[in-house]
Amino acid sequence: MSESGQSTTGGREHPVTPEVPAAPTVTATAAPRPRAARVPRTLGAGAGLLAVCLVLFTVGGAVWGLLRPAYRGTVAEDGGVLLDRAFDVEFTSFISFVVTTGLLSSAVALTVFSLSPRTRGPGMMLWLLVVTVLSSLAFHQAGMITAGMVHPLPDPETVAVGTRVSLVPGFSPGIGMAAAPFMAALTYWCAALVTPEEEPDPVSVG
Repeated sequence: MSESGQSTTGGREHPVTPEVPAAPTVTATAAPRPRAARVPRTLGAGAGLLAVCLVLFTVGGAVWGLLRPAYRGTVAEDGGVLLDRAFDVEFTSFISFVVTTGLLSSAVALTVFSLSPRTRGPGMMLWLLVVTVLSSLAFHQAGMITAGMVHPLPDPETVAVGTRVSLVPGFSPGIGMAAAPFMAALTYWCAALVTPEEEPDPVSVG
């Protein structure tokens, strides 16, 4: 072979064709799909608990308002109402509010502890306090609305003398608002106290 890049065979020079490198092959790959953001399990459980409690307490408050006792009386000539002798309606409303919200909160706390073992702890118990306070407010407002619908205030200008009417006095729960969070925390703590801790499975070595 000569220096000019030609091969010599039998005295003849033959040109040598240089080798051309093959073009690289490009494989088309699909672009990775963006992953949907996952809601943390604890956050989802807390939001679900709030939603369920608000609905439950609102329905319970509406029923409580329908069943609230009322004063009954007769419209007098001066436009006033002569009330019949009756038990203390305000005290009965207070007791029924405390008992109902307390029982609902205990049922909610026990259900959360039983059905959601992964969220057990002080954090969930504190969240139960917040949820039951907000739910008690919804209970009270729903009850006041339905009680006003069942026992509307009579118009003194249109009501005839001697007409029988029923009146539901205004109601403010006051310290009774503490019943729901107290019962929720107490129930949750008692459930945690009587539930044995789960022991980890033994790890075999060998």
